[in-house]
This record gives sequence, structure tokens and C-alpha cells, in this order.
Amino acid sequence: MTDLQKFKTFYQLFRDVSRVVHAKSDIDEVLDLVVSRIVQGIGASGGALCVMDNSLGSLRVRSSYGVSESYLALAPLAGKDLLAWPEPDDGIHIIDDIFNAPRVKFPKEAWDEGVRMMVDVPLKVQDQIFGFTRIYFSEKREFSEDELDFAWAVNEQTSCAINHDEEIKSHILQYNQLASKADRMSSLGRMAAGIAHEINNPLTGILLYSSNLSKKADPGPFKEGLEIIMHETQRCKKIIQGLLDFSREKKPQKIQANINKVIEKSLALMDNELFIRRIKVVRDFDYDIKSFSLDPDQLEQVLVNLLFNAVHAVEEKGLITIRSKNSEDGKSIVVEVEDNGCGIHKDNLKKIFEPFYTTRSSGTGLGLSVSYGIIRNHQGRIKILSEPGVGTLITLNLPVLEEENHLR
Repeated sequence: MTDLQKFKTFYQLFRDVSRVVHAKSDIDEVLDLVVSRIVQGIGASGGALCVMDNSLGSLRVRSSYGVSESYLALAPLAGKDLLAWPEPDDGIHIIDDIFNAPRVKFPKEAWDEGVRMMVDVPLKVQDQIFGFTRIYFSEKREFSEDELDFAWAVNEQTSCAINHDEEIKSHILQYNQLASKADRMSSLGRMAAGIAHEINNPLTGILLYSSNLSKKADPGPFKEGLEIIMHETQRCKKIIQGLLDFSREKKPQKIQANINKVIEKSLALMDNELFIRRIKVVRDFDYDIKSFSLDPDQLEQVLVNLLFNAVHAVEEKGLITIRSKNSEDGKSIVVEVEDNGCGIHKDNLKKIFEPFYTTRSSGTGLGLSVSYGIIRNHQGRIKILSEPGVGTLITLNLPVLEEENHLR
């Protein structure tokens, strides 16, 4: 075969591989064609493509061509030690002595299969080897630069195809997890609303009768007992209200309002708690912020929740800083609530917005989940950064609509 004929063969085979890589959705079909075309292109007797299977902690053959099942059953490419590449530049590795090559398992069985030589071509993504294609030859021979370039180029295409397939599978898994979580949350919301309505009525009766009895009771253990009943009933009603807020996700009633005024009102509601605990509050406001469309009542609820959590996170004489500013691109308003409290462990951060999750014995675990829903209904984002023993920073990002920018 002349050099021109070889070039045309390589070109046609490479086009076949490129076409199937971009057209096929089934990665197994892609790999089957890739291995067969490499074997045909450089005149080999067979080939096998293996990749690292993280669930097994070992390499696994994904496709083969011209290699007997009995030989593959020996798992000659298993383990992960073969990923330790012998070439310093991660280049193609040629094995011309199969009996004295550390990378060859079961050399006698390979010899019996008619194998006299092997070539390993790495599969790489972002300079990380995650597998390779092993090509088998029935006799020892020299390789032209074009042959090795062909094998390398095909493996580059294959690496991209495998990586793309893994990314798609990862996205599908994430979507399914989110869909499942959304379905559970929806069911939980409906159940919570039903339970809340059923419990609320008897609680109202308990509170009414205990309050009337308390007014008539003389000071003493009996009156104190009634006051405990009233206090605990009020706490139950607060939990029930949280359940209803969580299940309803009420649509924001937006008006033009200034976020700094909403923050000040929220701080005023917390004044007594802050004074008792001798907590210092630093206001770092951007007073050039203009009014924009928001629901002041709902955002006040969010800020009170965040401040309440911050108060309980810091010790007496702690520090809470609350900031407001325009984002760098001017498309949103940023509010930050920062404390120097106990912080949140990274394992707990993953669950922080889940309903009923709380680290406080007296908490309902609904404050942050309700807050998350409110910010989401404002098309905003809420982010938490925390380090145990250092403190917590919660950032609210509230978008300013285009038409509001024109009104400014």
C-alpha cells in the first residue's frame, strides 16, 4: 500500500469515527466502532478499550474487537495500576516483549492467542489519564509516524465522547434527584397544610380556655401551670403558622420600596433581643440604593429570620454586620448578614434549607426554608458561607428588573 493510499485509508476511517462520535447517542456503539476502526487502520489482530470504573475502583473493558472472550475473561486489563503510565510525556507505549513487560498480565495466555506485540494508547481528559486502548498484533513490526498519529487522534476523539457521555449522565442524575426532591417537597407541603389546619382549631380552644382560667386563678402553682400551657400552645401555633407559610409559598405583593428601610424595620423588631444579649450591630448601608420592586413584608420576614439566627449563633457581646449595596453589574441589590458566631459545619450546610432541619432545640427548622422560598419567588438567590468557630455570612441577591433601571 502506497503512502497516499494509507493516508486515504486513515482519513476515511477517521471520518467514520468523527461522524459516529458526533451522531450516535449510545456510547457503547461509539466505542465498538472506534476499536474496530483502530484495529483495521493499523493492521492489528485485535484491540480492547478500557476505562476506570470509580464504583469498582478498577479498570473495566468497555469494548473489544478481534479478542477472544476466553482471554478477556482472565481480566488482563483489570486493576488500576495500569493507569500509572510508563511514558514520561503520557505518549503511546509500545510493548515488544510481552513476557518481560510489567504491564502485561497473563503473557502466556496472550501468546497462545497469537499475540506477539501490544501497543497502549492513553485516553485523556484535561491531562488526566482515565483509561487506554490496547492494540494487539500477531507479529512484531515497526510503526510509521502516520499510524501512531492516527491511533492517537482517534483516541482523542474517543476521550471527548466518553467525557461528554459522563457529563450527560451526571446532569440526568442531578435532574432526577432535583425532580424527586421537588416532588417530595410538594407532597410535604400539601401534607403540612392539612395537618396544620387540623391541629390549629384545638390549639385555639386550649389557648382560649387556659387564658380565661389564668385570669381568674390566684397566684401560685396552678396559675404558673396555666401560663406554661399558654406559652407552649403559642409555640405550637407558631410552628403551625410556619407550616402554613411553607406550604403556601404566597406570591410576593411587590411595590416600590427601599431595601434600607426594610432592613431598619427588621432591626427595630429585633432591638429588644439585641439589647438583652448586648450584641453590637454594624450598619454598612449604601444610601445611594434606589427603590425597586419588592414585597417589603416578605423581605422583612426573611431578614428577621436571618437576624434571629445570627443572634442565637453569637455569644453575648457578639457582632452582627448587615450590609446593602448595588451589585457590580448594577442589575441587582445585594444584602449581607454576617456574624462572628459559632459557624456551621460543612456537612450541615447541605441541609440548611431543608424544612424542619434545625440545630436548636427550640427551633422549628422552617425559618430558612421559608426564607429560601421567598427569595426564590423574588427571582433572587440566597447563599451561605460559614466556618465553624469563625462565623457565617448570608448573602441575598435581589434582581432589579430592566424597566426599573430605566425609571431610575
